[in-house]
Amino acid sequence: MSLQLGRRRLQAALRRGGTGPSVAIIGAGLSGLGMAVQLQRAGVEGFTIFEQAGGVGGTWRENTYPGSGCDVPTHLYSFSFSPKHDWTRRFAGQEEILGYAEDLVRSHGLGPHLRLGTGISAARFDEGVGCWRLETTTGEEVTADVLVAAVGQLNRPAVPDLEGLETFAGARFHSARWDHGVELEGREVVVIGNGASAIQFVPEIAPRVKALTIFQRSSNYVVPKPDRVYGPLARFIFERVLPLELLYRWWIYWSFESRWFAFREGSAMGRHLERRFGREVRGQLVSEDLPEAVLVPDYPLGCKRILISNDWFPALLRRNVRVETSPVALVTPGAVLTEDGARHRAEVLIFATGFDTTHFLAPITVAGTGGRTLAEAWSDGAEAHLGLTVPGFPNLFLLYGPNTNLGHNSILFMVERQIEYVLACLAELSRRGQGALEIRPEVAERSGRAVQERLARTAWAGSCQSWYKTASGRVTNNWPGFTVAYWAETLWPKMADFLPLAQDRPASRTPVG
Repeated sequence: MSLQLGRRRLQAALRRGGTGPSVAIIGAGLSGLGMAVQLQRAGVEGFTIFEQAGGVGGTWRENTYPGSGCDVPTHLYSFSFSPKHDWTRRFAGQEEILGYAEDLVRSHGLGPHLRLGTGISAARFDEGVGCWRLETTTGEEVTADVLVAAVGQLNRPAVPDLEGLETFAGARFHSARWDHGVELEGREVVVIGNGASAIQFVPEIAPRVKALTIFQRSSNYVVPKPDRVYGPLARFIFERVLPLELLYRWWIYWSFESRWFAFREGSAMGRHLERRFGREVRGQLVSEDLPEAVLVPDYPLGCKRILISNDWFPALLRRNVRVETSPVALVTPGAVLTEDGARHRAEVLIFATGFDTTHFLAPITVAGTGGRTLAEAWSDGAEAHLGLTVPGFPNLFLLYGPNTNLGHNSILFMVERQIEYVLACLAELSRRGQGALEIRPEVAERSGRAVQERLARTAWAGSCQSWYKTASGRVTNNWPGFTVAYWAETLWPKMADFLPLAQDRPASRTPVG
């Protein structure tokens, strides 16, 4: 459904003699690599990808915990313009997805455009020249006409500030920074958190540890994972009969798209699924050791991320596993104390507490016109027109930005749409040979208000704490509707939504880094 109109327009503009702007991409995860692939295909060579880590892959490079994998069928969790035909299973694991990211670099020759081990600490828009000046973590200053932030929403692990944590004598780490050097066999392990990562690694480590205590703030809706291995015949068909693979991809997309109906506030589908979940859990799992309050959520379906697993509940039924709901009061050298006065022995402490998701682009300092920073502009919560552009920040584009996360479909579909939108904007810059595109404040304000009004009628606005929201309850992460609606809204940028291109801001044509 991407149509790749933006890439084609940019190609056409360059063929007619337009000058392709220089582009700096922050982040070499799938979003940043996808942007680079399409820039290269369009004929733009003046781009650089800055990545603070020593390799590409983003979250799929960092999250190496046992059982790490995707919760979207991976034929849809790959770009339509660079698909992978030989996935080994329906829901691929971390290593295979990382391999896909690395293959994007190899197959599209992106190596010369990569600056690994080089993060961006600050970015400032130079109004006099009409370009972005970037400070790297290696102490350099580079310039670019266009800045594309592809840092994602799940890249800064959040660790709670627990009293006494610094006194803990054993090993401790966050699931997103898994310490594979720590021996877990026969140890007493405490896991704080029970979200998407815990759902995957707890069943993997439970058989190996002596005792496993899981501290849970609230329960989750956990549904079966319809996973399966793709045998040699299936992989052969996907590789050789491409129309069939495309049809399969579309089938996955539309079956997932239909799930949006469950996320509307008070939807009949949502209520039906809540009742069904509660009925099945009460009938099969609730016991004296696992009471209903531990297993059945007290909030609407979808308010928090719905999790998929076939082995989470069996792991909770193991003799050496227990779930604690009393809040942590204190960490001591060898135990975790809870507010109910209980003491839980611990030799290893693992945080499965998610990420800081609502402070987009942090800790990078990004300053736009007049020196105003994104942190100042987003003091009440991050927002951007279509999740892509922010008033006062010309030629800055966000991939996987505010209000573009999903609860029902593949985020890479949204990223593809964003990439095409950016390419279309670059085509306009190239065609006019002029400097900077900046969204009109009234356009961004109107679209932001509409997004929040629609979000107020979704399950995400329900009475739960989730990574979709700020502390004040503002939903800053999720898109409030069908992805096909986002496709329509990003099909082509409306130039009337942008301020006039300033005549005194010619493209700098300075190659980046």
